[in-house]
Formats: sequence, C-alpha cells, structure tokens
Amino acid sequence: MTPRNTHDGIRAILSPRSVAFIGASEDRAKWGGLLQFLLARFKYAGAVYPVNPKASTIQGLTAYANIRDVPGPVDLAVISITVDGVEQALRDCAAAGVRAAMIVTAQFAETGAEGAAKQARVVAVAEETGIAMIGPNCMGVLNANENLALLNSTALLEYFDTIPRGRIGVASQSGAIVGAMIARAGHIGAGFSSCATLGNQAALQICDFFDYLVDDPATDVICLYMEGAESIDRLFSIARRARAAGKPVLITKAGRTPQGERAVASHTASLAGSYDAFVARCREAGILVQTDALQMLLTAQALQSYPLPRVDGVALFSGSGGAGALGTDALADHGLTMPELGADTRQALAAFVTEANQQLPYDMGAVMAGPGKGRADVIEASLEPVVRDPAVGMCLYIMTPQGHMSGIAQLFTELGRRHGKPCLVVNSASGITEAMRLRLIELGVPFFPSVQEALVTVKDLLRAAHYQAPQDAVLPPLPAGVEAVAASLPQGMLSEEDAKRLLAAAGIPVAQGELAADAEQAARIAQAMGYPVVMKVVADGITHKSDMGGVKLDLADAAAVREAFARIEAAAARVPGARFEGCLVQPMIQGDVELMVGTVHDEQFGPFVLVGTGGTLVELLKDTQLLPAPASPRAIEQALRGLRFFPLLDGYRGREKADIPAIARIVHQVSVLAATLGPRLAELDINPLRVQGSRAVAADARARWVA
Repeated sequence: MTPRNTHDGIRAILSPRSVAFIGASEDRAKWGGLLQFLLARFKYAGAVYPVNPKASTIQGLTAYANIRDVPGPVDLAVISITVDGVEQALRDCAAAGVRAAMIVTAQFAETGAEGAAKQARVVAVAEETGIAMIGPNCMGVLNANENLALLNSTALLEYFDTIPRGRIGVASQSGAIVGAMIARAGHIGAGFSSCATLGNQAALQICDFFDYLVDDPATDVICLYMEGAESIDRLFSIARRARAAGKPVLITKAGRTPQGERAVASHTASLAGSYDAFVARCREAGILVQTDALQMLLTAQALQSYPLPRVDGVALFSGSGGAGALGTDALADHGLTMPELGADTRQALAAFVTEANQQLPYDMGAVMAGPGKGRADVIEASLEPVVRDPAVGMCLYIMTPQGHMSGIAQLFTELGRRHGKPCLVVNSASGITEAMRLRLIELGVPFFPSVQEALVTVKDLLRAAHYQAPQDAVLPPLPAGVEAVAASLPQGMLSEEDAKRLLAAAGIPVAQGELAADAEQAARIAQAMGYPVVMKVVADGITHKSDMGGVKLDLADAAAVREAFARIEAAAARVPGARFEGCLVQPMIQGDVELMVGTVHDEQFGPFVLVGTGGTLVELLKDTQLLPAPASPRAIEQALRGLRFFPLLDGYRGREKADIPAIARIVHQVSVLAATLGPRLAELDINPLRVQGSRAVAADARARWVA
C-alpha cells in the first residue's frame, strides 16, 4: 500500500463511521460479545452491525448472517471467529466493500509453521483486495475522540465510565502493555488520542501507525512499545519527521540484553551491544528511549503538560529537611544538579526564612513555621522567587504529609505556568494525597507517584529540550592516503603497527614504534629513541597484550629493556598457539588521563564511535558514550562531558585542563574513518588515548579488518 492508502486504511480502523462484528455474540466472555458491548458502553455514535448466522438480534441490534447482507457501508470489520474461517470471512468483506479489518483471532503464525501458512493466505487476500488489515492475534484499538473502544481491557470494562482522553498516541506490539497503560492513565491523569495493538503485524506494521500518528492532528506525543521493526531505517526516518513536526517520540523496546555470546576482539565491541546501538541511533533521531512502558506514559503526559525547560538547573522543594536531603541524593544519582540561587532570590526569601534556609533544597517546613504559616498568599510569595530564578529550569516539590497539600500543589503548578517552567509535584505522603491527586488531574498535569518516577521524567524533559531540529549529516572526506593503507591491510585482527598506520593516514596522532626481534636490538632502539620507553609483545594469536603480561611500561635503561624483553618472550611462550615475533619499542607517552576511543560496525544499525574512560579497567568501569558515526565535534564534546570521569579532563585537583575541542576533533576523525570504511572496519580500539593538556596521542591500537 502507498503511504496515502495506508493512512486511509488506518483512518478506517481508528475512525470508522461503521463497525461490523463477524463473530458477534451475546456472551461478553467472547471477543465478539465484549467488543460490541464496549462500543455501546462508551456511546460510539457510528453504525454497528452484528454478523452471526445463528441469531436474529445480538445485544439489541439486528444481526446478519453474512457481512454481504449488511445494508450499509462498513468501514471496519472486527473478525473474531475460528482460525479456519478467517480467510473466507476476509473474502466476504472484500465482496461487501469493507475498507479495513481487525483480526483478533489467534492461532496463526505465533503457533508455528501451520499457523504461519494460514496467516500468509489471509495476508494474500488482504493485499489482493486492498483491505487494510491489523492483526491477527490483535487485542484491539481505541480512539478516545470517537468514543471508539475496541480493545479488550479490564480497565475499560470495569473501571472507566469514559475513555481517558488526551493527546498521546500509542502503537504497541503488545496488547497487554496497552491495557496496563490504560489502567494507569486514570491514576496519573494521562489520556489518549488513540491506541493500536498490532498483534502479529502480518500486514500493517508498527511503523505504519507511527507514520500515521506523526500526521494525526489529534496527537501531540507518540508512544511506541516495540520488540522489532520491519525496517529500522524507516523507523528513524519517521522519527526525524516527528521531530521536525515538534512531536516528541518515546519508545520502550523489549530485548535490552547484549549481543549474546559472540566473541569480540575489542573492548568497543564488548561494550557496544545491539541495544546500545539502538539507543544511540534513537538519541540521534530525537527519540526518548524508556525502560518501562508505564514510566513512558508518565513522561508522555508530562511532555504534553509542561513547557520544556530552558536551562538545566533543577530546584528541589520539600516539606521537611529530611525529604530534601534524600531528594538531593536522588538528584545526584540521576546526574541532575541544583543551581545556586541568585542574590536577588535570596534577598526575596529573607522575608520568609533565615539565611541558612535561603538555598536549595528549599525547605517549605521552615516557611510553614514562620509568620503567616498556612496562608495561601504567604506560601505563594515564598515559592515564587525560587521558581522565577534565572538559573532554575524546572522545579520539583516533594510533598510529604503536611497541611494544605492540595492548595500548595495548585499554587506550585500555577506558578510554573506563570513563569513558563515545569513544576512537578511528587507524592511522598502515600494514600493521604488523594485530594491532591485529583486536583492535579483537574489542572491537567500528571500526578507523580514517587520521587524516582519524577526524576526519570525530569531527565527526559531535559533531553527533549536539548534535542535540536535534525540536519542532514555530511560525511567529510578523509585524507587520500587512507584508501591506499586500507588496500594493503590483511584480513582479520591487525597488528598494532597496521592499526596505527591506518590511524596515522586518517590524521590521528599515534605513538610510533619499532619492532625488535631480540633483546639487544630492543636496547639499541631504546637508546636511539630516548628513555623511558614502553615494550609490547608482537605475536600472532595474542590480542589482549596486557592480560598476558605482554606490556612493560616506563623502562628507564638498557638493563630494564633486556629484562622486560625476556619476560615478555617467556609470557608469550605460555600462550597456546601464539607465535612470538618480537617486541614493539616506543616512547613512553605521559598523560594525566587515559581515554578509550573505538569504533564498531553493527550489522543492523551501521557504524558507531565510542569514547570513554580508558586503561586496563575499561570493561569494569564501563564509563562510555556511544554515538552513531560520523559524529560531530559538538556531539562528541557533549558525550565527553557526560562521562563520570569527565572531571579528570576538567582540571580535577590541580591537573592541567585537557583541550576538550582537540580531543573531540580526534574522536570525530575516528568516527569519519568508521563511517567511510563501513563494514570493512569491523572493530577498532585506541586504548589508551593518552591526554595531557593540549596533547592527545594514541598509545596503543588494534582493529579487525574485513577485506
């Protein structure tokens, strides 16, 4: 189907003017009975046609023996009969001019080869006749704006009088996940434009509904639950379109495990699994990746309720000092910071609290204990200076048990709207906050059940604020010598010498060395080179040199060089299958910080560059950032600042500050190398990249080349 026809088909599913039930029933325990009942429960205004050859009326409506007998046009047929009858039912739908079909019947491809064959025949009918088909094995759809509830949900059946209405559009490969999101929506104040569960995705896919939601005027925020997509490139292309349209996209993806047990030769490949690559591509496309679908709904509601913060500072308010202290720790755990309040703010707060309390976290308990405690005007006046402080981008109020909770929550929310800043109220008072929860829902903002859930949303709001309009990536050219070096490289793991030749050709500074076949030659090379020196094993069959004792550092004289050579040779002899060739002698490169820079080419997601804390503990520390290649110097600088060990680069305890733009340029050039060479450069490690001030040199490197 063309995109236009696909959108028309989805519109017939989500906004039908008429619905027919093939397999209609009086029994609500059956799908055909339950879904028809839900349409009536929520007062769907379109025509409804039960189809069942064994009944004359069903749930008070005239029943028809066959879809061909229905007197009016049918936009959507809901098919819930036995698996062997679905193919003929779909042919009958085509003969009756039905535009779309939702097949809830199971026992298709999810059961094995026989079911897959039946599914293929059904799909062939849909393609042949032009019927838009969702399912099979589909739990249904809803459209809150059309009062259309065709989704098997206990929450809809037993707990809701109206469909939770809002501007969040959902497409999910799991029906149960959507059922859970609907159940939570009422509690936190979220609402939907539409929800679609896709079942087996035999015809319409998750990307089809994603594409539709980007153009849907009733949808402001898009939530996807996915286990896979038929085209990852299409997913990210649609995401960029959503970003340009100003619609935030959130994805919860199942399958966050690493790349199985595939043996990898580089640290980069072991640290950059497929899920990490997926997240990196999502970040590039402006998608907010979630680890929990219910948290995703909470963040989605926040995105449609609050403006995005203009600065990163988070102001924390609490009803007690203890809650403020715990909240401060929680902020730090999430990498969030509280700003210093300005002099004007502190001066304004002097009317309400002592000097010791004129700071963040702001203890509202101190305000309540002062003159005019409990008065709404005093509470508002004491909150406003902090909310309007220029260093504050968003505010978080931890509501512990205290008086006037509903009123404080309303004042806090309204102050945020007045100053254009997100002001989130968090429940830390358990079940006694029910009145406050209802007040917040009336105000159209989400109720945050816990501090942790609120902080995840805070981080997502900040990420969304940092995303910029997408730009077409331009791959800068590499020096002409790169392809000449590439043409000479052998298949498989490259020696350090070959890996460094490739890096040097790309303009990346490397520590040059010379191979010594014996200890005396090593001593002569070291003497000519100048002490101190480093010696490293060169042997077929040895990749991780440090692990087997094949690296000796800071050798200060000829005797140390000879002894180191003997020890390295002996260590190599203990490695099964290794063929010792000698030792590489190179200058000892000093540095305040060791970084690792690497590349990996993922079969599904393409080339990536990784930067992180380097050295022998790289896999233990796992302090890395992964970026799609090529990565811009600006994106790389942001990634460097996101490392836990970034203070080491920023002059920690008197160290010389590193030249961050210079490091970013090196990493950028490595990323260009990865993007240009593509799958030929399967893996690359520079570890360490030794950094001292404005100088950065690749002291060691290895790579895997696929000719």
